[in-house]
Amino acid sequence: MPGDIAQDVMREALEEMGLPGIRERLYGKVDYKKAIYVFLPHPQPVALMLDAKAEKGNSSATIQMSQTSMHIRFLDNRGEIVNEHGRLSSTMIRNNREFQVVTIIAKYVYEDRSDGGYNLIKIIMSCIPNGKLQERYNPSPDLTIWAAGRHSSKHGEDFRVRLNFNKLQAMASWRVRYLEFV
Repeated sequence: MPGDIAQDVMREALEEMGLPGIRERLYGKVDYKKAIYVFLPHPQPVALMLDAKAEKGNSSATIQMSQTSMHIRFLDNRGEIVNEHGRLSSTMIRNNREFQVVTIIAKYVYEDRSDGGYNLIKIIMSCIPNGKLQERYNPSPDLTIWAAGRHSSKHGEDFRVRLNFNKLQAMASWRVRYLEFV
């Protein structure tokens, strides 16, 4: 399945990169978690959370509330205000060390082939803003990076939201990158 392949490819690519790791176990509802250092120029402990998505369509990625520390605010299709709290913390404390949480989505966009396989068209890499940046990226339901997600409260499914790539890129172009395959 495309989702399983996407997870494996992402994990293999990150292991090959040789990120400056920190020996700490991280927990979360994402495909890949790693405690690393980011040099800014001094070492900053980071809880890197990466999730692979394999969905059709180029404009958004569906995320669970456990994959964001932001407070989700937007107007739904009926014009009603959606107001949900992300369940991921902005920081994590492990052994008296504070880690900044960074969440990255890798969306693998594919098309079906006639033989039952799949063609990878592009990978969209997106860095979801940390909840500490709430006022910059989603201060109100009118100024938002979110759209209605794929869930059904009628069927008891957990609330999900879509990260809108175009809206996020308009606010900070570096947060969305496209790797296209010709």
